[in-house]
Amino acid sequence: MMGLVSRLRRAVVGVVVATLGAAVAGMAPAAAIASTTALPTVQVDGVVWSQVIVGNRVYATGMFSTARPAGAAAGTSLTPRSNILAYDLTTGALIPSWAPSLNAQGLSITASADGSRIYVGGDFTAVDGVTRNRLVALDATTGAVITAFRPGVNGTVRSLQVVGDVVYAGGLFTSTGGVARGRLAAFSATNGALLSWAPTANLGVRALLALPARNKVIIAGSFGTVNGVTQRGTAAVDLTTGAGLAWPPI
Repeated sequence: MMGLVSRLRRAVVGVVVATLGAAVAGMAPAAAIASTTALPTVQVDGVVWSQVIVGNRVYATGMFSTARPAGAAAGTSLTPRSNILAYDLTTGALIPSWAPSLNAQGLSITASADGSRIYVGGDFTAVDGVTRNRLVALDATTGAVITAFRPGVNGTVRSLQVVGDVVYAGGLFTSTGGVARGRLAAFSATNGALLSWAPTANLGVRALLALPARNKVIIAGSFGTVNGVTQRGTAAVDLTTGAGLAWPPI
């Protein structure tokens, strides 16, 4: 059993690494993940773009409408799932009690430090019928929408990371709540309030990685400038101020 858990963890890590690598190369995130080990995880009728582990659960989001048990033939033993689901890390079985619904694809998923909240970004504009423009917080136990968190952005969110009480987001958006933001923004993880962190990329951000110990955020995407300075595809900005930093970042 421990071997299965280890293989599942490696699979999830592989998705994260492939997503960042593909983003740097300007490709669609995690377009194809190859594995030499068959894992008995829940299957979907579409694509999973991002996963995150919290305790003994794996939360996954992408573009799909149904899930089926491992080994079930396509089109059989189907359970409706709208672009997001959770499965057991040990058994790979779908968790039936966690079933929020996104009205369009999710592209990035992450968790709060205490594991109580799941943050999702993507193309959606509603979750469980409630307006949530491309960014939402969900209860990790029930899947319910966290009503206090509702920032909303005007374009796709492709990458998320939580550091303490801050949610960092990158994507294709240019504003949030009527306030200009150049494909990068930061929000209060508690109530979704927009924070002052506001670096700007001239084109899309596909991935970001916060390094709190170094007070840096590494970003990757299709941009050619960051904060008005030429930075082609990769850049580093200050975790606190958003100011551009020297490259290479380490």
